Amino acid sequence: MIKKSLTPRKNNKLLRYLLFVVFVAAFVLSTVLVTRKKPVAEKPDALPAVVLQKPVNGTLVESVTISGYVEANAMIPVVPFVSGTITEYPARAGDFVEKDTLLAKIDDAPFRQQLIQAEAAYFAAKSTFDRIENLYKSGATTQQNYDSAKAQADATKAQYDLAHLQVDYTEVRAPVDGTILIADQAVGGVGTQTQPVAVLADLTNQVVRLKVPEKYFDLFNLERESLVVTVTRPAEKNMYEDAVTTATIENIAPYVSPDSKNFIVVCKLDEPGNRFRPGMFVKVQVAYKTYTNVPLVSLKARKMDGSFYVYDEATSTVKFVEADAFPVDENNFIVPEQYRDSYIVMDGQNFVFDGQKVRVFEDVLNEAKDNVIGD
Repeated sequence: MIKKSLTPRKNNKLLRYLLFVVFVAAFVLSTVLVTRKKPVAEKPDALPAVVLQKPVNGTLVESVTISGYVEANAMIPVVPFVSGTITEYPARAGDFVEKDTLLAKIDDAPFRQQLIQAEAAYFAAKSTFDRIENLYKSGATTQQNYDSAKAQADATKAQYDLAHLQVDYTEVRAPVDGTILIADQAVGGVGTQTQPVAVLADLTNQVVRLKVPEKYFDLFNLERESLVVTVTRPAEKNMYEDAVTTATIENIAPYVSPDSKNFIVVCKLDEPGNRFRPGMFVKVQVAYKTYTNVPLVSLKARKMDGSFYVYDEATSTVKFVEADAFPVDENNFIVPEQYRDSYIVMDGQNFVFDGQKVRVFEDVLNEAKDNVIGD
């Protein structure tokens, strides 16, 4: 009885299992057939998009750029040789003054009193000496009296000359021609020998002291005569153009600082004009090699490692060009000569790989033919 009741149930389960297997097999077969009949086409929109540009002829200058500050080659602090109250102070910062121009006047009353006293003492001693000298010549006095009177006259004469000199020192005058950089005293202030009444500088003789990394030591020393130095003071954007002048290397330090690993190079501005002043920030470009009539491309085309991609029009694919020691300047780099007439990937290079098919912006491709990179 039990055996008969279980048999139909087993048959039903087996039937359901067979039907499930047949259904799955049919589904898989139909999927394969549909896939074969309708292969998936590569959508153009799925390809990475790139922007292209052709190299153009130009000039590239290899250089090193170092920041620095303008200095006066000689800054002269003018200090009074005597101390006292300042009664006149015509010095003004920014004024050009010639040698011996009055910068400050110190109250000379105390020094004139000293001059009167020294003058009286001198004339008294000189009168005594003249009298003893006459007696000595006539044999009426001794050599000792003569020598003593002469020494006293000489000493008082020195005191008289010093007092006269101190009166002259109350007028503080410019020791050289130059421009007043600092004039921070005032009438009524006290002029002393420890604080200058003004600081002068020759603004036609300005320099930049560069701290150059050690790796450029041979370049500066071995190629010194061929180096071209340009000094640029960045101006406020949309207001003035940058101030630019050339410079001459005056001195190269013969040693490298063991702490900073730098050496000092002093460059004299050839024509500083009115736009360079001590203390101004400048960028100094030292050019050491020039390439002319070479194919140039903007640095934007290079990846982080210096490599770039070339576009193949025939296959619509890109070719990877390994990083090399391509000469560069601040804006462009020189591509190998074999790519002079090729299209270079300018944008999208970070999302493609070697041999990959890409999509090109047609309007950019047409404009790239007329695009020119400035020298």
